[in-house]
This record gives sequence, structure tokens and C-alpha cells, in this order.
Amino acid sequence: MRVLCVGEMMVDLLVHPVGPVAFDNDASQVDEIAVKSGGDANNNAIDMAKLGNTVYYVGRVGSDVLADHVLNIARQAGVCVDFVKRSAVTEQTKSLILIDAAGNRKFLQYPGTSAEFCLEDIDLSLLDKVDMLQIGGTFHLPRFDGPDAAELLRMAQEKGVVTCMDVTKDRTGRWDEIIHPCYRYLDYFLPSIEQAECIAGTSDERKIADYFIEQGVGTVAIKLGTRGCYCKNRHTAFYCGCYQVPVAETTGAGDAFVAGFLTALGKQKSLEDCVRFATATSAHAVQAFGATTGVPDYDTVERFIQTRPVLPVQYL
Repeated sequence: MRVLCVGEMMVDLLVHPVGPVAFDNDASQVDEIAVKSGGDANNNAIDMAKLGNTVYYVGRVGSDVLADHVLNIARQAGVCVDFVKRSAVTEQTKSLILIDAAGNRKFLQYPGTSAEFCLEDIDLSLLDKVDMLQIGGTFHLPRFDGPDAAELLRMAQEKGVVTCMDVTKDRTGRWDEIIHPCYRYLDYFLPSIEQAECIAGTSDERKIADYFIEQGVGTVAIKLGTRGCYCKNRHTAFYCGCYQVPVAETTGAGDAFVAGFLTALGKQKSLEDCVRFATATSAHAVQAFGATTGVPDYDTVERFIQTRPVLPVQYL
């Protein structure tokens, strides 16, 4: 499958394990401080390339050496970054991720080039080259989010491109107001429950899915963490569990789920098997430090599924 991933690319600076932090001008020793790549759209792109897709990434990156670093990581994974825009003055978007011994995380983020990215940064001829458009990092892209994102989705649908979106946390608290123009142009919407409940105004995933479908979304898959996933469209609704694996940390787990789901969709799998493959991809991601480090190739994920009991699906 040929995929265009649009949105945020970050540098992730991972520090672990981190105990309680006291600002006492003293130093504490940790096991690792790692420089990784991150950002939802970039994670989607790298994961989907690892899973065997042809992937184009488009976003805005910085003028600093850390931008070169994350671009090189994507390039080495097989992602085409030839259409990325570079800022002449702004540094790369960065996220400092503090991880404690239990895998809990605290994010400190510098918006950088994500705050500059806009529709004009996208070479629209790419829509003629791809089968699918995935937007990642919504709510961190103030010049692109909302009407401009909706316009890109509309143009993609007109060309027969399958459209998808995932979101992150809205720092402004506007949530649904920002994303509302996009719903009717989304074939698939794949949010995590933490963001979905803020958008829809309820913590009930069934009501959340109903709301998005009423607004025009084709299929909704809500990531529920250790509870698995709730998936619904106008024809079916079901819960699916998740695999039990050792967890290093969960950065990028949701992005890996999205990459797995869309990859399976491109393989013409059933909706239930798309969710199972997505869950298996996410299960690999959480076993390593870094958003994309643990994601393997397609055959490895398939073998993992085949050697485990079939994940149960509960229809509603």
C-alpha cells in the first residue's frame, strides 16, 4: 500500500528511570538518556514502512542538527522524506520524556516547527501517488488543524484516497471545535480514549463512537489501553482485547496500533482482523524504549498472531 503520512515529527529525548525530581542543583544518575524520533505522523510513517508499505512523510522540520537526526531515522526506515519542508529559523519540535521505573511518563514539549506547519507545506500532487492519507498530531498543528486539515481530507477523498486521522492532546481545550470540520471527510478515525472523551464530552466509548459516526465518520476504533479496543461503523460494533506482553514503556503504542490497523486494511483483512493486527503491532511497540524501536516487519507480527490464542471479539 502507498501511504501519505502528514503531521508532526518530533525528537524524543528519553530519560529513565526517573524518580521524584527535586530542584536542588544536584545531579541524579539514570540508566539511559536516549535521542529517538517521535511525533504521531512520523511514528505512523516509520511503523508503516517497517510493516512493508510505501510511505511518504510530509511535515515541517527544523533548522538544527536534531532535525537532521530524525529525518535520517525515517529515511533509514524506508520512509520517503523528499517532500518535507524545512524552517530557516525555527528549531525542531522536541519532547523530553521522563520515564519512571514502572513505565509511567511525563512529557515536556517544545512546539518548534509543529507550530509553523500549514497546508501550503504539502505538495498536493502526492495525493495522486497514494492509496491512503493518514493525519497524525492533530491539536499540535495550530496553522493546519481544523479547516485546512478538512480541506486536505476532502481533496483526498475526491481522488479516491482512503482518509484516516489520529489525534493528540489539545493544549487549548477547544477539542471538538477544532476537529469538527474533518469528521465528514474521515473514512477512519482512530483516537485513544483519553482524547476521544474530551472531544465527545463523555467517557462512555460506545457513546463516543456513536457521536463520531453521527458526525459523518465512516469507522471509529477507540484505543482503550489495557482494555483493548472498541470498534464501530454503521454495520457492526465490537470490543477486542489485547495481548499480554512485558512492557518497557508505552510511548508510541497508539501510533503502532494505527500503523498496524491501516496496514491490515491495505491487505483487505476483515475489520476484526485489522484490529487484531493493530493490537499485535502495538504489543511489539511497548516492549522497547522509543516510539518506533520495537515495531518489527509484517511477517514477524503475523507469526506472533499465529502463535497466540485468537484475541476474542465481543459483538454488541
